[in-house]
Amino acid sequence: MKRILLISALVFLLANSGMAQNITGYWKGTLSLGPTELELCFDIKQSDGTISATLDVPAQGAYNIPVTSISFEMMKLTMAIAPLNATYEGTLVLNNIVGEFTQMGMSLPLNLSKGEKAEKPRRPQEPKAPFPYKSEEVFFKNTREDFTLAGTLTIPEGEGPFPAMILVTGSGAQNRDEELMDHKPFAVIADYLSRNGVAVLRFDDRGVGSSEPGNPDATSFDLSYDAEAAFDYLLSRKEVIPSLCGITGHSEGGYINFMVARRRPDVAFVISLAGPAVTGAEVMKLQQAEVYRGMGMPEQAIEQNRVISEQVFAIVEKHDTPDENFRKEALGLLASVGMPDDVAVPMIDQYGSPWFFYFLKYDPAPAIREVTVPALILNGTLDKQVVSYQNIPVFHEIAKETGRDNMRIVELEGLNHLFQHATTGLPTEYATIEETISEEVLALMLEFVKTIK
Repeated sequence: MKRILLISALVFLLANSGMAQNITGYWKGTLSLGPTELELCFDIKQSDGTISATLDVPAQGAYNIPVTSISFEMMKLTMAIAPLNATYEGTLVLNNIVGEFTQMGMSLPLNLSKGEKAEKPRRPQEPKAPFPYKSEEVFFKNTREDFTLAGTLTIPEGEGPFPAMILVTGSGAQNRDEELMDHKPFAVIADYLSRNGVAVLRFDDRGVGSSEPGNPDATSFDLSYDAEAAFDYLLSRKEVIPSLCGITGHSEGGYINFMVARRRPDVAFVISLAGPAVTGAEVMKLQQAEVYRGMGMPEQAIEQNRVISEQVFAIVEKHDTPDENFRKEALGLLASVGMPDDVAVPMIDQYGSPWFFYFLKYDPAPAIREVTVPALILNGTLDKQVVSYQNIPVFHEIAKETGRDNMRIVELEGLNHLFQHATTGLPTEYATIEETISEEVLALMLEFVKTIK
């Protein structure tokens, strides 16, 4: 009888030390975000007594996000995911892990169970070799800051020279393909255009891929000189027609192109893919409302968020720089409405970064008004980030005020911010859509470039 009790005690101790249970495997769980859900998948591995893990978020096209610390003791699993400023704590109960996922001060239940490893979604438009055009790795210098950028120049086959363009990415550090959620829209654009007689230069943002970092506190104004350096490089190539070289920009890039064209009269044309025509503060206010509404947030909560955002952005407008006076006033406001520090401080850190502070204050309308070269303006009706019904009327108003008949403005039904055919337009949908960019948009871009004389 004593022997049986000793064995039972040993089993209990082993179980509570985690040795009796195998924590390795692919663990899946679903976060409930109001009416929407988001699957998180942890790939936990053990080798030579060391435990490690990565996180996949398939709906966002995010894979192999490093779990920066992990422990499993007394049946308790604890993980930190520093890139997301998130943690997970759970308890192993039979074949499930019952716990909570915490990010930016918000905790949500997240229970995990073992499942099959997530497969990356199909991307049928992604270009695959062999290519019927030349593709060349190129390097050029931003002489204003003295650092080197790298990119890919695709040149149509046959006798040139050819019309040409550079591609400028949206906000955030991105590679030359503007790769996000397993989509490579700039690779698709370059492939389509270079198959059809247009040379295209796309480049890694500063500090990404093969491009050197430059100033880490760069604003959109600073980034416009990266685009100008790319444009100058394009002009230097004998394969292109200098008088037919333009700039295409997506999102933030859709007003950086106007910045460059305002300085450089030799820019032959601009194409704005979901580029704003109003200040960043106005973009953000409507973006937040559209996304929150799409996620099913109650209208009362959306209105409360709008009021707080307007007050914060008013403080931004008062200050010339995001200094301590700005931080003190903004954090004081958020404290007065009951926002906890672990939510308020990261928010003001973000708004007070040099790039974001400039973005919130910058009004692209004057540059759009002054640039008189042919322009193609595209925006999708399901764009929740740069909302078409906010920005398209401003472009129309500018075209009317300036008497311009060479600004073509097209609002595309059912397309989201990436110009995919979408259902909701929410960013959470991007990764689930196989289409990278609408063929209609590609055709419009090519048709427009072919009309430039």
